[in-house]
Amino acid sequence: MRARVPLFRWPDLERRGIDDPTNACELLEMYVGPQNEPGDEQFQITVCTPSALAEQLRHQHFLIGRHYLFVRELRPAEVTRWLSDRIAVLEAPTWGELAEKIGRIGLWEFEDYED
Repeated sequence: MRARVPLFRWPDLERRGIDDPTNACELLEMYVGPQNEPGDEQFQITVCTPSALAEQLRHQHFLIGRHYLFVRELRPAEVTRWLSDRIAVLEAPTWGELAEKIGRIGLWEFEDYED
Protein backbone atom coordinates (compact mmCIF):
# COMPACT_ATOMS: atom_id res chain seq x y z
CA MET A 1 0.00 0.00 0.00
CA ARG A 2 1.15 3.52 -0.83
CA ALA A 3 -0.12 6.95 0.18
CA ARG A 4 -1.39 10.04 -1.59
CA VAL A 5 -1.45 13.63 -0.31
CA PRO A 6 -4.59 15.33 -1.65
CA LEU A 7 -4.18 18.49 0.42
CA PHE A 8 -1.55 20.62 2.12
CA ARG A 9 -2.61 23.56 4.30
CA TRP A 10 -0.51 26.34 5.80
CA PRO A 11 -3.09 27.66 8.32
CA ASP A 12 -1.21 30.81 9.35
CA LEU A 13 0.22 31.61 5.92
CA GLU A 14 -3.26 31.46 4.41
CA ARG A 15 -4.18 34.41 6.62
CA ARG A 16 -1.06 36.56 6.53
CA GLY A 17 1.52 35.32 4.02
CA ILE A 18 5.30 35.19 4.46
CA ASP A 19 7.16 38.32 5.53
CA ASP A 20 10.68 36.91 5.17
CA PRO A 21 11.22 33.45 3.66
CA THR A 22 14.70 33.26 5.25
CA ASN A 23 13.29 33.78 8.76
CA ALA A 24 10.10 31.74 9.07
CA CYS A 25 8.67 28.95 11.17
CA GLU A 26 5.25 27.74 10.04
CA LEU A 27 2.86 24.89 10.72
CA LEU A 28 2.02 22.72 7.73
CA GLU A 29 -0.97 20.37 7.77
CA MET A 30 -0.81 17.41 5.41
CA TYR A 31 -3.92 15.39 4.65
CA VAL A 32 -2.78 11.93 3.61
CA GLY A 33 -4.69 8.79 2.70
CA PRO A 34 -4.17 5.46 0.99
CA GLN A 35 -3.92 5.53 -2.80
CA ASN A 36 -7.07 4.39 -4.58
CA GLU A 37 -9.16 4.57 -1.40
CA PRO A 38 -11.37 7.32 0.01
CA GLY A 39 -10.50 9.32 3.09
CA ASP A 40 -7.44 10.95 4.56
CA GLU A 41 -5.95 11.77 7.95
CA GLN A 42 -4.09 14.78 9.22
CA PHE A 43 -0.35 14.96 9.83
CA GLN A 44 1.38 18.13 11.05
CA ILE A 45 4.94 19.32 10.60
CA THR A 46 6.63 22.58 11.52
CA VAL A 47 8.74 23.99 8.70
CA CYS A 48 11.49 26.22 10.05
CA THR A 49 14.48 28.15 8.75
CA PRO A 50 17.78 28.26 10.68
CA SER A 51 17.35 31.93 11.63
CA ALA A 52 13.83 31.28 12.96
CA LEU A 53 15.18 28.32 14.94
CA ALA A 54 17.92 30.54 16.39
CA GLU A 55 15.25 33.08 17.40
CA GLN A 56 13.24 30.36 19.16
CA LEU A 57 16.38 29.23 21.00
CA ARG A 58 16.94 32.78 22.27
CA HIS A 59 13.65 32.41 24.16
CA GLN A 60 13.91 28.71 25.06
CA HIS A 61 17.03 26.89 26.15
CA PHE A 62 15.82 23.53 24.82
CA LEU A 63 13.72 22.58 21.83
CA ILE A 64 12.87 19.04 20.75
CA GLY A 65 13.11 18.70 16.99
CA ARG A 66 10.56 15.96 16.36
CA HIS A 67 8.20 16.73 13.46
CA TYR A 68 10.28 19.68 12.28
CA LEU A 69 11.54 20.17 8.75
CA PHE A 70 14.44 22.60 8.41
CA VAL A 71 14.80 24.56 5.20
CA ARG A 72 17.15 27.33 4.05
CA GLU A 73 14.17 29.41 2.84
CA LEU A 74 10.47 28.81 3.26
CA ARG A 75 9.12 28.25 -0.23
CA PRO A 76 5.72 26.57 0.31
CA ALA A 77 5.42 25.05 -3.18
CA GLU A 78 8.90 23.52 -2.98
CA VAL A 79 8.26 22.17 0.52
CA THR A 80 4.98 20.53 -0.42
CA ARG A 81 6.44 19.05 -3.61
CA TRP A 82 9.40 17.59 -1.68
CA LEU A 83 7.14 16.15 1.04
CA SER A 84 4.71 14.73 -1.51
CA ASP A 85 7.58 12.97 -3.29
CA ARG A 86 8.99 11.67 -0.01
CA ILE A 87 5.63 10.30 1.14
CA ALA A 88 4.88 8.75 -2.28
CA VAL A 89 7.81 6.32 -2.01
CA LEU A 90 6.76 4.95 1.38
CA GLU A 91 5.09 1.55 1.35
CA ALA A 92 3.53 -0.80 3.91
CA PRO A 93 1.05 -3.71 3.93
CA THR A 94 -1.66 -1.77 5.84
CA TRP A 95 -2.76 1.83 6.25
CA GLY A 96 -1.90 1.74 9.96
CA GLU A 97 1.67 0.68 9.24
CA LEU A 98 1.98 3.22 6.44
CA ALA A 99 0.57 5.99 8.65
CA GLU A 100 3.18 5.14 11.30
CA LYS A 101 5.93 5.63 8.69
CA ILE A 102 4.42 8.95 7.61
CA GLY A 103 4.20 9.80 11.32
CA ARG A 104 8.00 9.82 11.45
CA ILE A 105 7.78 12.89 9.21
CA GLY A 106 4.74 14.67 10.64
CA LEU A 107 2.63 14.25 13.77
CA TRP A 108 -0.22 11.85 12.94
CA GLU A 109 -3.56 12.83 14.44
CA PHE A 110 -3.96 9.23 15.73
CA GLU A 111 -0.43 8.82 17.08
CA ASP A 112 -0.53 6.90 20.37
CA TYR A 113 -4.27 6.29 19.95
CA GLU A 114 -5.47 3.11 21.58
CA ASP A 115 -8.92 1.50 21.31
